[in-house]
Order: sequence, then structure tokens, then C-alpha cells
Amino acid sequence: MININYKWSIQKLIVLSIFSLCLIATSCSNDDSGPEEQEKKESVEGREKFTLALSASPTGETKVYTQTLTDVSDAVTVSYDGKGFEMPSTRTARIFASANGKSLFNLDYGGGRIYKFSVDGGETYSLKHEKNVEFAIGTAYPRWTKASEASASIHYADGRNATRVFDENDPTKFIRSDVKLRIMSVGLDNLAFGSIEEITIPVSDTDLKPYTMNIDGTDYDIYNYVGRVDAPVIAGNKIYYGISKSAYNPANPCSGRGCPRAIYSNVETLVLDYPSLTNPQIISTDIAKGATNGYRTPVSYVDESNDVYQIISVPNKDYDTKILKISNGAYDDNYDFNISNLLGFNVATNGWFYAGNGIGYVPYANTDESDNWFSDSVWGVARVDLYNKTVVDLNVPDNLWLTQYQSAVVKDGKFYMAITPTGADGNIYIFDTTSTDPNGYEVGAKLINLAEGTYIGIY
Repeated sequence: MININYKWSIQKLIVLSIFSLCLIATSCSNDDSGPEEQEKKESVEGREKFTLALSASPTGETKVYTQTLTDVSDAVTVSYDGKGFEMPSTRTARIFASANGKSLFNLDYGGGRIYKFSVDGGETYSLKHEKNVEFAIGTAYPRWTKASEASASIHYADGRNATRVFDENDPTKFIRSDVKLRIMSVGLDNLAFGSIEEITIPVSDTDLKPYTMNIDGTDYDIYNYVGRVDAPVIAGNKIYYGISKSAYNPANPCSGRGCPRAIYSNVETLVLDYPSLTNPQIISTDIAKGATNGYRTPVSYVDESNDVYQIISVPNKDYDTKILKISNGAYDDNYDFNISNLLGFNVATNGWFYAGNGIGYVPYANTDESDNWFSDSVWGVARVDLYNKTVVDLNVPDNLWLTQYQSAVVKDGKFYMAITPTGADGNIYIFDTTSTDPNGYEVGAKLINLAEGTYIGIY
């Protein structure tokens, strides 16, 4: 668990989201394609209306209110004062939508249940399916990610209960930490459970070697191990799971605040065969340092050539933010896209968005402006070109907090984000994906902020 002093007031925990790009489309009666392919067709051909929602989390719950807009121009004003459908949630709900916006899926993080709703309009959501995943996956706090229009991945790495392995002949000599990972696929049609796979995550050569850390004047041998697994992406017959590391001090074991945090010397990703979810392997590269599991923002994407592009989550300002490339199951060490260097200042990020044809958008925090970037409003947005390795710092408003920004939408060569400064009204920003101008966008609908909040996405 990452230990961060959030310094959030109750007001700042109120966050707003534009949620779910929705489609109204009619399919031909003689179309015999399957539900996943049909949904993709509808998404591309009939994506005309936005469904907006309010997410407010002063005590951890997530409220959702839908409102259909066919016009997102600057003539439109959106407000959600006093409105909302409360999604089932013990803590902040983990939500995603189908490609056509007609279905909404929710993980009750902390409650261990998943839900499928139909989006009926206004404040009306019809519950279609509900399942308890706690007993299947072994925790009420799993992660889940939409893997395709047909299925999702629910997964949990039990890093807190890692098995510490010592030398059989010398019980004082530490060897490694073994961490169990449980994965289950879920069919999104009716939330049907697939087989549950439990694996021991392979220990990389890097994690078998200690590094020295001085704690209160004493040098200790510290060993890294996998603490979290999340943000999978499928490419071909492989699924790539991002990982983050925790640190273990055999001479003084502890967990939580005050314990050493992992120091990264490289980048690693867990790879499994797909769809069997077997044959675990760790791939790595030394051209960057940091985690690959992200936070709430997606981390990895597959481009049109079936290569995986992955942004590195950096735990401190000593590491540069880079985008890396994975081809044919291995890192391409010749591809080194350094966002920090190109912007000219130190940045951190929790993820990014791919808009197609090599173009992406990166919400970033300027760590030169704050050491507490995770909770401070020091964020911006940059346009990246994967193939030409160029970055454009976009002229979006100051005082942004994008730590929990979750989703964006691409439609007809335009990239849509909801951008709202902390404690102020904002707008929908409509970026032209072909433009390299820092002002290459239109300012769309006005978004009325409630208290000290921020919008967290368009789905």
C-alpha cells in the first residue's frame, strides 16, 4: 500500500465526473454478428450522444447521475446540484461502461460485489445482474479491468501476506518473497464467472538481489517484492499486467507507515498466456525506473500494429516519466520516449490515454512545483506522438488535480476530456488529435463545479 499524506479536506474529496459516452443506434435485422462485434459496430457508427454523471465521494461512495446531451458546445451549461444515483460502494466505486454506453459495470471496492446496470436515462439505472466476488477471489478489495467488450479481469495480488523464504541450511539468510495472485475472468453479458487461476508470481533476478538502505544510521539489506498487480492489456495471445513493488527488511520486518518504500532499478511487467491465464513470466527493461500498475488511469494500450505502449508510474521526482514499447512479448530497449526531458521539467503521472494513430494524451503532475504532487493541484495535460517521440504541453487551465482522472473519449478524430480547476467551474475540452498546436482544441460545454471538486472523466 502506498503511504501518502493526502491532506484532503472533506470538500476536496467531492469529485465530479462526466461519465460514459452513449450511443443510440439501430442494427440491421439481418446482421448475424456476435454481441461483442455488434457493440463495436454500434459504438463506431452511432456514437452521437453524451451521457454525463456526477461522482461525489465525501465518505467514499460514488453517486452517478446521467443526463443526455447531443450538443457539447460552449452554449451548453451542465450542473448536477442535488442530483444523483448512488452506486453500491463501500469505498470509491470502480466503474466502467460498455462501448455503446448502454451498460454500466461497478465493483463495490471493499464490499466485494460486482454489478451490471442498464443506463435508462435521467437518474434511472436498472440492475441487471449482481454477483459476490469476495469468496471467489479471496478479498473484498480486488482490482478489476475491462479486458474486452465480452469480459473483464478481476485480480488480486496478496502482497501483504507474502511468504518469506529463507535458506534451508541457514534460517537467518533471506532468499525471496513469494506472492500469490488470483485471477478470474467475468463475462460481461451476465457477469458469469470463469475459471479462477492462482499463481505464484515469478521472482525476478532484480528482486533476488538486495540494495542497501540507511535507516536511522544503520545500513540494512532491503529486498523488493511485488505488492500490487493491475491494469492489464491484451495483445495477441498474451495479457500484460502492470506491477508495483513493496520493500522488505528481513532484519526489521514491518508494514505500513514508517517502513521503507521500494526503490526501483528497472521496469517489470507480468505476462501470462491468454486466455488460459497460465505460464507466468516477468519481462523487464533497464532503460527506465518505476511501476507499471498505474492508479485509476489506464497505463497500457495496444496500437494498430499490435505493439503495447506503456507509461511508467514514477514514485518520486528522481525517476523520469517515460513511455516504453513491448513487441512480441518483450521490451524494445531501442524505444526510449522520455516525457520529462522533452517537457523540460520533472513530471509524474498515473497513466494516459491513447487516441489512435500513435497519438496520446498524458495527464501529468509537475513535481518541480510540489513534492506532494499526488494530492496537490499541480497537474497539466500533454499531447504525445508515439512514433515521432514528440510532446506538446497543452495550454489547459492551471490549478488542476488529475490524480484520479479515469477516462476519456475519442470520436471522429477528436479527443474529449472534462477539465475543471480545483474549486472552480470548467469545461469539456475537445482536442484535435491532428494538431500540434498547444491551443489545438475547442472549449465546449461549461461544467459547474460543486464545492471544491474536480471532474474525473468521460466514459
